[in-house]
Amino acid sequence: MSRIAKNEIIQACLDGIKTSFDEYEAWSGGEWLWNAPEYLLTVNIAKKLWEIDKSAKFITLEDNVRETLKSADAKIKGKISSKARPSGRSDIIFWWGKGSPRGVIEVKNAIYNKNHIQEDLDRIYELLKKDSSLEFGITTFYIDRHFESPNATEKLEKRIEEEFIENIEEEADTKGYRVLSDYLCIQDMENDAAYAVAIMIYK
Repeated sequence: MSRIAKNEIIQACLDGIKTSFDEYEAWSGGEWLWNAPEYLLTVNIAKKLWEIDKSAKFITLEDNVRETLKSADAKIKGKISSKARPSGRSDIIFWWGKGSPRGVIEVKNAIYNKNHIQEDLDRIYELLKKDSSLEFGITTFYIDRHFESPNATEKLEKRIEEEFIENIEEEADTKGYRVLSDYLCIQDMENDAAYAVAIMIYK
């Protein structure tokens, strides 16, 4: 079986958020995903990752960062940076089939600007700095109806591109990383937009 491609992992993140939106809207009688707990997104993204049927893989949730680096055989000299939050936990770890971590995925619900995910980005940058099996980090999130106007969808798309994708591409480039990103409009009710976003930072 062939290796799972980066864009397939990105798509699984988007599909997991879409599934979460659809489920919560049905369960709640019409509420949008921003009302739901974040772990709903995390679990559905993990399920979508597991459904990728190409090669052996493992998916774990809420793993300790320090232990993840140990499993990744990271070459660590001195103290781990506080930006990596070594005593904390990552939302999802995506593992190689051989049993070492391939990627870290951080999930957020109902955010509005880049500051809301900056700690996750800083963790990803720090983890990828290590010589280890880790290949990528993803910040994936749900963002919705903050613009009450006939062109809400266009305004939100512009915000995603300028506030998140362009800023993160520039930031990652200064640190020597590349970026793969995508987003999905999962509902447009009377032109009031809801979006899933996934941004991968990789070596």
